[in-house]
Amino acid sequence: MQLQLLILIVLAVAATIFSVVTSFAMVVRKALELGRSRVATRLYKVYAGQIAEYLLLELKKPLDDPRPSAVYRQYESLLLPLKQSLENLTGRRRRFHRAVLRSVLIDMTQDLSGESGDRLVYVFYSLGFVDETLKLFKSHKWWIRAQAARDAGLMRARKSIAALTAALEDHHAGVRNQAMEALIVLVGVDALRTILRLSRNISQWTAIELSAIVGRFREEAVPHLIEALESRDQSVVLFATEMLGRIGFVTAVEPLMSLIRRTGDTRIQATAAATLGRLGDERAKPLLVELLANRPISVRMSALAALGRTGGPDVLEILVPYLASTRWEEKLTAARAVATTGLAGIRVLQERERQQEGSDADLYRQVLEEFGLEASHA
Repeated sequence: MQLQLLILIVLAVAATIFSVVTSFAMVVRKALELGRSRVATRLYKVYAGQIAEYLLLELKKPLDDPRPSAVYRQYESLLLPLKQSLENLTGRRRRFHRAVLRSVLIDMTQDLSGESGDRLVYVFYSLGFVDETLKLFKSHKWWIRAQAARDAGLMRARKSIAALTAALEDHHAGVRNQAMEALIVLVGVDALRTILRLSRNISQWTAIELSAIVGRFREEAVPHLIEALESRDQSVVLFATEMLGRIGFVTAVEPLMSLIRRTGDTRIQATAAATLGRLGDERAKPLLVELLANRPISVRMSALAALGRTGGPDVLEILVPYLASTRWEEKLTAARAVATTGLAGIRVLQERERQQEGSDADLYRQVLEEFGLEASHA
């Protein structure tokens, strides 16, 4: 019993000592982190001032040498004092200072352009930050690779284009999305061609990011979206198809019609038909009529809706028979398509609403209300 009691006392004392030591270590660590944070804040202000001064210094006109290298030599001479001060630091302090300086430079890139922006880009290269960033693309941690991709774009480091292109096929969506954004910054709208060519299984998150990118360029993006219709990846084709509908550029009509004819994917056919409806070009009418025959209901419904937008009053005789469909969804789609054709279609629905009873009358009444009309008024 005494031995057991002694063991319990020893364990209790050991646990207490461990708890005290651990707590003390945590306090020391927090104190050190707080100290480093304060130092980093002070350093940030110092380096921000130095970089601002560097950017404001005027260059000598290289009248005797118009080559860019002459300008770069002047950039280097202005940067020399800063580089020498970093070299005079010991290893750990130098790494700390460089990390703070890198943050200053990254933050400044978002507000500078023109010659000042070019001067800042030179600093990234001259201080070795670009090469350091390229090494981070090989990290096993996805968030480090994603940050590297983001920083490469902010640095406007064209040297990183190959690494960013490879990152488009990274297994993590966060890395791929950052690589897309960076490539757009470095290459412009033409980067869309590579992005769409290498993209696979586009997620909803990626689609949102890509939509924002396409939205910046609109008509300029159309050729790359049309080319993406040839992709073997369903998600890429669907994305390109939907974006062509949003942009509303009629040069997409023929490529979309060709896509419908050659693909056996009913989801792609339905989406492409819907996009043709949004474009509203009469060239699509014969193909849309073809899609009504012996097709899955998803394709037929897209074709019905599209015909209402592209055909005008002359397609009423094609649409009206589908008001008798036994499928409620198809009947509703046909009714909306009829209403879209114009006044003649509205009158057809108003007449049918008066003649029908029950659920059919309710359906026509619903569609008329959607178009801002009351069924009781002819």
